[in-house]
Amino acid sequence: MDFKRLGYFAVVAELGSLSKTSARVGIAQPSLSRQMRMLEEELGVQLFSRGARGMMLTPAGQLLYSRIVDPLREIGHAIYEVRSLPTQGGGEVVLGMPPTMVQAIAGAVARRVSTYAPKIKLRLVDAYSGYLQKWLEEGELDAAILYGPTPSGFNATLLLEDELVLVGPAQSPFANEAVEGKRLEELPLILSSPAHGLRAIIEEAAAKAEISLNIVTQADSYQLLKELVESGMGYTLLPYCGVTREVATGRLSVARLRKPQILRQLFYAMRADAEAPRAVLQVEEFVRQEIVTLVQNQRPVATSREMRELS
Repeated sequence: MDFKRLGYFAVVAELGSLSKTSARVGIAQPSLSRQMRMLEEELGVQLFSRGARGMMLTPAGQLLYSRIVDPLREIGHAIYEVRSLPTQGGGEVVLGMPPTMVQAIAGAVARRVSTYAPKIKLRLVDAYSGYLQKWLEEGELDAAILYGPTPSGFNATLLLEDELVLVGPAQSPFANEAVEGKRLEELPLILSSPAHGLRAIIEEAAAKAEISLNIVTQADSYQLLKELVESGMGYTLLPYCGVTREVATGRLSVARLRKPQILRQLFYAMRADAEAPRAVLQVEEFVRQEIVTLVQNQRPVATSREMRELS
């Protein structure tokens, strides 16, 4: 069984398109199509239904994808680590972070790099997850912290899973309470545009719970989202680590959601062809250390799974 062929299959399964997969993995579309045909012939089953809407997984394809996606990620990461061993722990690392993680850990990660790995030249990029994934694909970043589900086409490892909270103005009647998800249908919501990872997580959870979101304003600036909420225009949904400063100073309030509880996953994703792979892995370790500290400090709004994932 060809390992690369399975990797191509996983990306096609996620993207549902040969052309998009071709652009991501860097091989011609006819060659990619031939690889999928060869895989189907090798297994003796049809993995995709091909049509105008793209490549849709058959039941056999869904089974194969569910069984291989996590092992492929782990194998890819192991290969990356082994290849990085002969290199020195120096070089430039361009790391992208979504705004919530910039506020939570960016400064601490930069200090760790400066103190413990001074040969690494770290450059931090602050943007929404959708942009970060695009720039990682295009080679503008060496690594990025991305929202789940598991990013395909990269070496990606899970950093943490935490919950989103309802963020309101300081005098919100919901402050420090538990709010039923159905209340989101009544509250004016201020969210990012659909192109961004956090919005997708929120909409997916709402759809599963049959909740119609009352979105009154969209803002593609994390800081602007918080300022609009503080001004009393409505509420937003963010991880608690992204608003701890404003809550501590009395500018914003938070409430936990239930039915559903909305969780986000964060992954550390790396380019397979990064120029300084050992340095990229060293930065990952610093990020992981700061996430452990973050989880310990924010235990009231963190899920119990985080420390198990990071142990």
